[in-house]
Amino acid sequence: MIIHSYSRISCFEQCPLKFKFKYVDKVKIEVEETVEAFLGSRVHETLEKLYYDLKFEKLNSIRELINYYNSEWEKNWNDNILIVRDEYDKENFRRMGEKFITDYYNHYKPFDQDKTIGLEMKVVIKLDDVVDDKKEGDKAGYVLQGFIDRLSFKDGVYEIHDYKTANTLPAQNEVDHDRQLALYSIAVKQMFRDCEEVVLVWHYLAFDKELRSKRTDEELSELKKEVVKIIKQIERCKEYKPRESPLCDWCVYRELCPRFKHLVGVEEKKPKEFLADDGVRLVNEYANLKVKEKEIAERLGEIKDNIFAFAEQKVVDKIYGSDAVVSVWKKECVKFPSKSSEDYEKFVDVLKRESLWDEFSTLDKFKLERAFENVEIEHRKMIPLSKFAHKELIKRLYLRRR
Repeated sequence: MIIHSYSRISCFEQCPLKFKFKYVDKVKIEVEETVEAFLGSRVHETLEKLYYDLKFEKLNSIRELINYYNSEWEKNWNDNILIVRDEYDKENFRRMGEKFITDYYNHYKPFDQDKTIGLEMKVVIKLDDVVDDKKEGDKAGYVLQGFIDRLSFKDGVYEIHDYKTANTLPAQNEVDHDRQLALYSIAVKQMFRDCEEVVLVWHYLAFDKELRSKRTDEELSELKKEVVKIIKQIERCKEYKPRESPLCDWCVYRELCPRFKHLVGVEEKKPKEFLADDGVRLVNEYANLKVKEKEIAERLGEIKDNIFAFAEQKVVDKIYGSDAVVSVWKKECVKFPSKSSEDYEKFVDVLKRESLWDEFSTLDKFKLERAFENVEIEHRKMIPLSKFAHKELIKRLYLRRR
C-alpha cells in the first residue's frame, strides 16, 4: 500500500511528468535553497521552540526567542543559499524573520488561548470509507499523510495552525477552498472522538494576520472522493505527459523535460552558436515560411473573390490563363443551424420530434476518444468499446512566436 501525501497529489496535478521524475524515477537533482525557504525554516523552528517550552511551563522572553532565531540562522547559513533579488541581502531577510517573530509574540502573549497537542505533528488520513466502487486492479487502502505545524485544543474545538512567511496575503475565498489543511482536519476528526469542530488557521506572519476557515462534513466527504479519484489516476497512469504552466519556469527538471530540454541546451550559447543550432535553424525557417504561407493564403482568397466577380461580370464559367484554366462552379446549397447558432436547440427539438435525430445526429468522436483514453468512462462500458479502439500516431506542428 502506497502512502500518499498532499505534495505527491499536488505534484501529479501540476505535471504528471514532474511526478514521474520525482516519485517514480526518483531522479536526484541538486536544488539550491532559496533565502525565502531558509527564512521560513528558521521562523518555524523558533515558533516550535516557543510552544515546546510552554509545555514545560517555560515562557521564553521575546529576547530569548530572537537570540535562538539568530543562533539558528548563523549556524545553518551557507554561501550557496540563493538570493534572487539583487536589491536585498542576507541581513534584510534576517531582520524580516525577527519582525515576524516579534509581531507574533506580541499578538498572542501570554499564549493561553488554547492547549497545544502537537508540534510538527504527523497525521494519517484514511480515505477508504468513501470507496465503494473498487474494481479489479484497484489497490486496497487509500491513505494520505502530512504534518501539522501546530495542533491545539479548547472546549471541544481543535485548531490546525499553519505558519506562512510569504509576502502575499490570499483572499478569504482562497483559504476557504484550500485542500491541504482541510485534509488534515479529516485526520483530526478520525483521531479524537471528542472533536466537535475543527478550525483551520493560517498565520500570515508578514502581515501579523490570521485567516480562519471551516469545512462541513459534507464538504470533507466530497474532498475525500476527489482525492481518491486523483489517487486512482496516479495508480493507473501509464503515460506521464508534461503539463505546461507558468510554474515550469521554476521546475528543477527542465533539462530532462521534452518541452524545455532544447531550450536549456541553447539558452546559454553565444549568438553565433545559437543560430547555428539545427533546431533553432529549422524552427526559424519554419516560422518564416508560415508567415509567407499566411500571406499567400490571404492573396489566394483575394484572387478567388476576383475570379468569381470576373466570371459573373463576363457570364463565363471557364477562365483561361497562359498555362492554366480555372473552372467556376457555383451552387446554392441548403444549410441548417450550427451548434453555435441561437436556433440550434429549436432545430434539434424538431429533429427529435420528427424522429430524425437518431439518423442524422453526429457522434462527437474526439470527445469520446479523449474520455476513453483518460479512463473517464465506467469500466463496464469500456470493455465493449475496447474492441473498436486502436492506437494511431498523429503528427502536427503548432507555431507561435516567442
